[in-house]
Amino acid sequence: MARSERESAIRRPLTATLGVDSNLRVLRTLVEHGGLLAASEIVRRSRLSRESVRLGLVALETLGIVVASGSGHSRLYRFDDSHYLAPTLAALFKAESNRFTAILDAVRQSAAQRPVFSLFVYGSAARGDDGPDSDLDIGLIARADDLAEAVEGLRQALRDPAERLVFLPNVVGLDFDDVRRLARDKDPWWENIKQDAIVLAGSRPEDAVSLQEALHG
Repeated sequence: MARSERESAIRRPLTATLGVDSNLRVLRTLVEHGGLLAASEIVRRSRLSRESVRLGLVALETLGIVVASGSGHSRLYRFDDSHYLAPTLAALFKAESNRFTAILDAVRQSAAQRPVFSLFVYGSAARGDDGPDSDLDIGLIARADDLAEAVEGLRQALRDPAERLVFLPNVVGLDFDDVRRLARDKDPWWENIKQDAIVLAGSRPEDAVSLQEALHG
């Protein structure tokens, strides 16, 4: 099999800039922050190893898209917004962020007016370690009599947004007896939900039962 040929850096700078995972994640971190960051803070925010961040910064400095100030341990880095490609790169990261916000808004709006006590995203998407083929796990808590209708209604309402924004919704419904049982048994799935859930409407999932009891006695 023939080996891939190297691309021209001056003709195809995006390959060198975004074609390496560490470059991309370091650059995203700096663009989102908008100011100076130490390498240690880039490590924390990007969730990359120190060596990956070091290599990413070296490559991005060479390309001129990142600039540094200071020296030694006081060295700080920032995105160079005067670079020729800077507006386009910033717009790409903004669009990326806006899409996730739009997905969460679509889920929230699709559940509006439905009798749910808690609506939340959980699992890999909530933790931020989902893959390209991962579902968007959506949980809702409702009364037993309302549960089936609420779940099916949310699934139907998400069909168009899911196609437009390209995500795979997986809706799971729980009633109050389910929540009590999961909490009593310290179910690992439930414990993970309590830790990771991004709440979109209503109470936190672990507080839904107490909220329901307070409202209805």
